[in-house]
Amino acid sequence: MSGGTAPADRPAKPGGRVDAVDCARGVALIGMALYHLSWDLADYRMVSPTLPFSPPMRLFSHAVACAFLALVGVSLALAHRDRVNLPAFWRRLAVVGGAAALVTGASLVFAPGEGIWFGILHCIAVASLLALPFIEARAFASLLAGAIAIAIPFFVQSTLFDPPALMWLGLGVALPNTLDWRPLMPWGGVVLLGLGLARLPGVSAPLMSPSRWRATSSPARAVCFAGRHSLPIYLVHQPILMGLVAVVAQLGVIPAAPPPKPDYGAFLAACERACVAGGRAAEECESSCQCVADVIERSGEAERLGGDALDAARKGELKGMAEACMTR
Repeated sequence: MSGGTAPADRPAKPGGRVDAVDCARGVALIGMALYHLSWDLADYRMVSPTLPFSPPMRLFSHAVACAFLALVGVSLALAHRDRVNLPAFWRRLAVVGGAAALVTGASLVFAPGEGIWFGILHCIAVASLLALPFIEARAFASLLAGAIAIAIPFFVQSTLFDPPALMWLGLGVALPNTLDWRPLMPWGGVVLLGLGLARLPGVSAPLMSPSRWRATSSPARAVCFAGRHSLPIYLVHQPILMGLVAVVAQLGVIPAAPPPKPDYGAFLAACERACVAGGRAAEECESSCQCVADVIERSGEAERLGGDALDAARKGELKGMAEACMTR
């Protein structure tokens, strides 16, 4: 479930809604739904189970997430363009924070082994709080802070940040087993970039001008409507998509895709790169990664590891065998 979000603070009166921002958020919302649909179709084998993990789809999900997060910053700038409206800010932060808690609770019920502890809504809530001091600052301050937040993970990575209490910062080496993962760094930096860009001279005035662009056609108004209500749509869209896909699967309208053949060449290359990056010798990594591949092959379930055919206990057993290879 990567690449979804909620709107930030609404522009204050008398400026009213900004259709350009609402429509941009609506387009991003459509992109998010399409990406999540690829997961649902993969779960029911209507498309290749590896489709959501393919480089084009991962790039697409990151682009959608960037759009949402940048628009959070833009909306903060527009909503508090004259001065910070603290009651409105705290009210909106409470709504987004509550929605993030709801997502965490629902994920623990429906996917207990892949709970969402710091997804995009959590990132929006924390990044918005950190952006508060920059709302009335000069644009370059937000832009600089955003660029630093995005750059830090490329230079700072340590196992000291692997414990759950610190993992959300995005500076650890380990990755959590979760359905949605948008750590504060680098993703929170995109919110600050959006805020800084919107506060550049000459940017917000045209957006708030009485003669600004308005959505007049029916499709544009529909997209803007979705953008204005992106938080409730975010919360309900996935159950709806899953239900529709389940119905289509029961009807047999779309035949199941054949399971992909395991690509151990790509797996070994990725495994060895990650292993070497972790500080181990290349020869040791080559041996350990080959051991992991052999474990998966001997399990007889190599073609099903990407789906939900394995129960949690079996997945844990395979993971334990793989970890034994890496620590031997």
